[in-house]
Amino acid sequence: MKIAILLVAAVLTACAQHDGGDDDDDDISTATLTISPAMSEIALVNQAPGHVTYTAALTFPSGETRDVTADTRFSIDGNYGAFDANNLSIVVAGKAQIYGTYVDKTGTAELLARLKSVRVDPALPANTPELFTGSEDAALAPQIIYPSSDAVMPRNVGDFEIHWTDAHGNTVFEVSLHTDFADVEVYVAGGNGLSATGPTPSWTAFSAAEWLAAAGAERAVTYRVRGANPATPGHVGAAASQIVQLSNEQMQGGLYYWASASSDTVIGVFRHDMEKPGQPAEEFLTNNQTGKCVACHVLSRDGTKMAITYDGGGKPATMVDVATVTVAPTAASWNFGTFTPDNLQFLSVEDGVLVVRDPTTQGVLATATSGSKVTHPDLSPDGTKLVYVRRQAASPGSDWDFGKGAIYTRTYNRGTREFGPEVALVADGKNNYYPSWSPDGKWVLFSKNDAGSSYDDANSSTWVVNADGTHPPIALALANQGAGLTNSWARWAPFPQTLGQANEPMFWITVASKRDFGVRLRNTGLPQRPVSGNAGKTAQLWMTPFLADRADAGSDPSARAFRLPFQNLASSNHIAQWTERVVVIE
Repeated sequence: MKIAILLVAAVLTACAQHDGGDDDDDDISTATLTISPAMSEIALVNQAPGHVTYTAALTFPSGETRDVTADTRFSIDGNYGAFDANNLSIVVAGKAQIYGTYVDKTGTAELLARLKSVRVDPALPANTPELFTGSEDAALAPQIIYPSSDAVMPRNVGDFEIHWTDAHGNTVFEVSLHTDFADVEVYVAGGNGLSATGPTPSWTAFSAAEWLAAAGAERAVTYRVRGANPATPGHVGAAASQIVQLSNEQMQGGLYYWASASSDTVIGVFRHDMEKPGQPAEEFLTNNQTGKCVACHVLSRDGTKMAITYDGGGKPATMVDVATVTVAPTAASWNFGTFTPDNLQFLSVEDGVLVVRDPTTQGVLATATSGSKVTHPDLSPDGTKLVYVRRQAASPGSDWDFGKGAIYTRTYNRGTREFGPEVALVADGKNNYYPSWSPDGKWVLFSKNDAGSSYDDANSSTWVVNADGTHPPIALALANQGAGLTNSWARWAPFPQTLGQANEPMFWITVASKRDFGVRLRNTGLPQRPVSGNAGKTAQLWMTPFLADRADAGSDPSARAFRLPFQNLASSNHIAQWTERVVVIE
């Protein structure tokens, strides 16, 4: 019996020792996950996607390996491409990390994607790039007109235009984008711009696909223009490289604006989804749908509701369900307004009186008192503060057209529909109007002129002031560019972003402006365009960054503005209103 017990014990001990060795290869907590290939470099040619197939394996302490590719989830930053199982399709240039996850194990690999893209205008010979292999001569260089040097743009800006002139006889041009990982070249004949803008006025646009492929996840893109003449080969006029800085994040939100005059007679509200670069703005509510002029409009922050005014100031108004484009029967009138964050109240102004309305019935729920007539209301993002303009008694006019306005704030209680005392924010004796809260509630953006009208005034400029009024207002001088450009109705895009390696805090601002646009739009020397007229200056929507830390320091927080590319250049565009999203029409 004793012998039998000893034999059983020996067998159990042996089994325990054997199982301990095998268990190391069954316990994945002891294993490491390896992604292969660990390093790969791929060439992208003319925006054609590149492809890499990855495998994943567990390696145990014993040295045993186990293929777990089928059960591993592979991923990459969506700015670069996407996986289908273990097969990567990459569409933009740059340096990226590949991640593989198996249960609680993560493995990584590195990928370099280098882009080389060449596009030759079909009107030019296929061998046109050969003209640009000669020596460079700065004395023969084209002059870049747009965009401004050191511009700042959203990384998903869409079609990226470059404009230039040339006084040196160059007839063929190479326009290019460069990063550490990308070279995108376009060859065009030029001479397609307005003759009044300079010698051999020219422009070309990189498509949204070309731009995104080149920009990748880089923080800046270099652009350049070089010129050549087939009649005198061997000499290349080379303009100095310029840089456009890019936001760290993709642009989001939706923009609704009023096209007031157009070559195709379509006027009304158009919209664009910033997450769909390269697409033109679409009609939303125009004379095609309503048979009327739809101009003044206000959007709820979530983009589901719109308040509109028909046929100009002082005319009937109503509400629109954005998802169905259902226009409610007209039951009231107003000229300007703002929704509460929950969309349950709408604060509107008519003839200087501000009231609280039920958006469904359009009925009045409360009336605000003020020391004078008010207009241009805007609620803070949390709905607790109101900013508006008090029209000065010495300056008669209308809700939309007056010569002297001061900006005031006051608290608002949505539950009780009560307003706090009025507090002067900008009351300097000049004309201040169109105030707007920043998305974080810390700043108020507004338009200003010294002694002009609040309506379409040529000398309007854009300013900002901190909402507590502890510092004086700051002019957005770089974005304003200069006098006489009708910089008006500035508005904030809804989401904060950052710039550069230091993640400098930033917002985006849009403004309607009647400035020249490179070699494609000439406003210089033309009269102001009446809203109902066809001749005169044309407004377009321009964008600039707002760098909050610079404003805190009392310096100009803006940069040179750029034109938003989705607009019809033949229409005059105003009243850009932002929402957090573009609601899909049912």
